[in-house]
Amino acid sequence: MSSWDTDIIKAFENLGGSASYDALYAEIEQIRTGLPSTWKSVVRRRIQDLSSDSAGFKGGRDLFFSVEGLGAGVWGLRSHLQETPKASDLPEGVEEPSRAYSLTYRVLRDTVLARKIKVLHQDRCQICGMAVSLSDGKTYSEAHHIIPLGAPHNGSDVPGNVIVLCPNHHVLCDYGAIELTLSDLRTTEGHEISEHSISYHNDVIFGRKL
Repeated sequence: MSSWDTDIIKAFENLGGSASYDALYAEIEQIRTGLPSTWKSVVRRRIQDLSSDSAGFKGGRDLFFSVEGLGAGVWGLRSHLQETPKASDLPEGVEEPSRAYSLTYRVLRDTVLARKIKVLHQDRCQICGMAVSLSDGKTYSEAHHIIPLGAPHNGSDVPGNVIVLCPNHHVLCDYGAIELTLSDLRTTEGHEISEHSISYHNDVIFGRKL
């Protein structure tokens, strides 16, 4: 029989890279037989022992992540936390173009927290539901801080201030070209969007003159 760690990883993979404990339990029941009466406790302990986000981390392999501030019991595979791919129009070996403002603005948003939330949403835009497919078979999305980071807005890098968007809707939000309605945004278990951030976007960002 395969190890608990192997089956937990497989269950997460089957669920798109992240899941609540309840969803994970249901998936493990499909792939592992002969479960003992305490098996759910075993799963929780293995995840916490192998996550640097947990107080129970034992060191060594750091396989799982938890999004601090999101609903309790939502975890994911750290191997899914990939940096946003760099654009193909940059010269080889160049991390940023000479006119760096636009790229830097994007990179600032590609925080570890943003990557975790993108995994939770499986790269699907919270406005239109689109996940951009890349040539290597991976999917792509962008994390948008509803109240922008840095001056003059000084938004926070917290889960409630982040939404996952396709590039088109990201640009529209950046330039205040669309209004946001909280009830219209796609949701996933464990990610709650701040009403304050939505109100700030609509009152301050939406409709601004460039």
